[in-house]
Amino acid sequence: MAQQADIERLTGELRDSLTKLYGPLLPSRELWKIFGYASPAAYRQARARKSLPVGEFEIEGRRGYFALTYDVAQWLAKQSSQKVSALPAENPEAGMDTD
Repeated sequence: MAQQADIERLTGELRDSLTKLYGPLLPSRELWKIFGYASPAAYRQARARKSLPVGEFEIEGRRGYFALTYDVAQWLAKQSSQKVSALPAENPEAGMDTD
């Protein structure tokens, strides 16, 4: 339960920050950077493969694709909460030459 509360708190913080920067909608020209794609071309490839992490949509009379800032914030918060496998503890004596 605590983890869910942490995700909700982080989602709110990210939503607030992203909304201040971009408003309630994020254009795809910003999404590729936020999602961590290497380039706009990589982002377009993910779109073509239908493997984007959140849904995009078009708006009549506007150019490009958009995603809701809240959806992006929620996805980012969930990603940050996933456990990363711990690296083995370093041996303080490892690498020390005892010749």
